[in-house]
This record gives sequence, structure tokens and C-alpha cells, in this order.
Amino acid sequence: MRELGKKHKGHLVVKDEDATNDTNQPKQAGYGFQSHGLIIQDHDGNVVFKQADHGVKMAEVTAFVENELKNHDH
Repeated sequence: MRELGKKHKGHLVVKDEDATNDTNQPKQAGYGFQSHGLIIQDHDGNVVFKQADHGVKMAEVTAFVENELKNHDH
């Protein structure tokens, strides 16, 4: 994700959050993650993409991000 964030600097904000701390455990559970996962939010904070736990597939994440950015450039 960090590399994707660097590639699209200014268009994509990447944040890592510790899923094990008391603040984030309820959040990750709310997303349906057992232990961790990845979400992508739009500018309004709505979740537009998520993958849970060890099911995260970077090729799918990258394709989603590239497509979204392409669609928003028009």
C-alpha cells in the first residue's frame, strides 16, 4: 500500500492503523475483520472497497485504485 500511495501522491492517502489497540479493535470488528484488513474510503469517508484478514489481494486493490483514479480524472 505504501508504494501505491507514493505512486499516486496527492490523490491517495495511505494510513496504517494498529488493529490490536483498544481504539481500533471495535473499528476492525465493525468492518467484519477477524484480525486485520484493508479498507478504501472515498473523500466523504464512505467505505468503497474492503478486503479482510489474509484475503487481501494487492492486485485487486491496485486495480480498484487505478480504476477509481482514472474515473475521477475525467
